[in-house]
Amino acid sequence: MFGKETFVNKIKDKNLTDLYFIKNDLGQGSYGKVFQVKNKITGETRACKQLAIKHIQNYEKFMLEINILSKMDHPNIIKLYEVFEDKRYVYLVMEECTGGELFDKIIDRLQNDSIFTEKEAAKIFKQMMMAIAYCHKEGICHRDLKPENLLLLNKKDDTNIKIIDFGLSNIFIDKKGVEIKMTSKVGTAYYVSPEVLSGNYDKSCDIWSAGVILYILLCGDPPFNGANDNEIYKKIKTKKFGYTNPLWSNVSNDAKELINLMLSEPDVRPTAEDVLQNSWVKDLAPNSNESILKLNPSSLKTYGNASKFEKAVATFICSRLKDEDVEHLKEVFMAIDKNGDGHLSLEEMIEGMSKVGFDKKQVEDLFKEIDTDKSGAVDYTGKQYF
Repeated sequence: MFGKETFVNKIKDKNLTDLYFIKNDLGQGSYGKVFQVKNKITGETRACKQLAIKHIQNYEKFMLEINILSKMDHPNIIKLYEVFEDKRYVYLVMEECTGGELFDKIIDRLQNDSIFTEKEAAKIFKQMMMAIAYCHKEGICHRDLKPENLLLLNKKDDTNIKIIDFGLSNIFIDKKGVEIKMTSKVGTAYYVSPEVLSGNYDKSCDIWSAGVILYILLCGDPPFNGANDNEIYKKIKTKKFGYTNPLWSNVSNDAKELINLMLSEPDVRPTAEDVLQNSWVKDLAPNSNESILKLNPSSLKTYGNASKFEKAVATFICSRLKDEDVEHLKEVFMAIDKNGDGHLSLEEMIEGMSKVGFDKKQVEDLFKEIDTDKSGAVDYTGKQYF
């Protein structure tokens, strides 16, 4: 079990370039950059994260994160090998993952007119839960689980995943082995649990976040959505969600029941070890069906106030359709537009879309989401949606 009193041993009296060749740039962030390095002795390539010291607001908290990560030893958690420091930067030499974020993998699948089958989702999910179980056993709560913090080791479809970014993680067990309640309101909209928003929670908040990720893996949408963070938080606090996306008709009840358990009250929410013993996880979705992708009307959203996830879903809708399909959709909207002014009123949409299987509430909900300027009409002729 990890304690707060020790810090990782930095490589003293040596610079990064004493042990490594600097290779290719891998990415640039707001606090530094990531580049590839090659060990001068073994020839092994690794990733190096360079962080400007002046941007590290709380050095002690930062070193606690590094200490936690350096002691992690699990195949599904990113491995930190060495830490170097000079007058300007801290260098973290880490395991290299070339497959990108799970988030990007989800979007890539959608844009290629496919989605994860239950068995594929179960394999990814099981790896994540094994890592979470390990963290919880070691007294660590991640507190910011999301697809952006899950890296793929390589670009193969059956590759392993690695949990990253322990910047918001917390040690929840004291020196006597007693669990301590956490109170800091941290995390990311969509994935944060209702009790975190209330400021009184335990390690089960990670289980909630994992349940949200599983939901997204199986349908491409988050269970709690909104135009901005506040709207999302309000929906999370209600704890009410459903399976309205047509894709759910192809998902087994086993998967839905597991999600229901993970998105339940903290006192009845399963532990990570409980989740791993669930038959859907343990046996990799034994009663699953292959997912068949369908156009989800709830995903027709403007880019206006969309989050990264919402933008990607909207992009997917456009990119997955052939030009003639887009034109067909325009023709449908034109037929609904009775006065031909290039705008659709709520009444026009209800009347027209009821003919192709939408009920009144579905249309009202869709209209509310895409009428972002509250004008009472939506424009279908420009590039806003097509």
